[in-house]
Amino acid sequence: MERKLQIMAAGLGLACALALGDAHAADESMSSGPVRLVRNVATGSTNQVAVVAFDAGARNCSQRIDLVTNFLTKGTQSSALVFLPDREPDNGMVSVSMEVKTEGLPRAYASATFSPNTAIGCAAEYETVQYWNESCTAVAAKTFKGATPTGSIGGEISILSIGPAARVFLMRSTSTSCVSIKKEVLK
Repeated sequence: MERKLQIMAAGLGLACALALGDAHAADESMSSGPVRLVRNVATGSTNQVAVVAFDAGARNCSQRIDLVTNFLTKGTQSSALVFLPDREPDNGMVSVSMEVKTEGLPRAYASATFSPNTAIGCAAEYETVQYWNESCTAVAAKTFKGATPTGSIGGEISILSIGPAARVFLMRSTSTSCVSIKKEVLK
């Protein structure tokens, strides 16, 4: 019986090591070509997302990428998946998906897209998505206080205005939970 337990433990250890190896291999496969993984995005003079884009040749938007990703990740623990153009990186769209963890708030999914060669140089938009264990009314009152209710998209998703080109969409998940989507278009 003891020998069986040792064999099972060894097998379990091997399975865990293989799973970790597969996860590491998956991380490595996402860190080359047009999709790059950035662990622990750090804000500062220039963050890693902007460095990855710049090093890949997407230079027209590197300053905007730095500005927006620093805004989204300031004071957080974040990781990102950067989608880069296959060809002509300085003339193609760059997109970033991030996992953002802020102390005291629900974990968020953030997405940002950057488009070069516009009249302003580099246009951008971002969205953050969060699940709240509170009603949408409570989320609007606590988290987005001061925002102006401006109706709904259809019948289920309400809209709060938080700036000229910024909105928050609140979607009821259950009677006591809500999903918020904050979106801003930067011109």
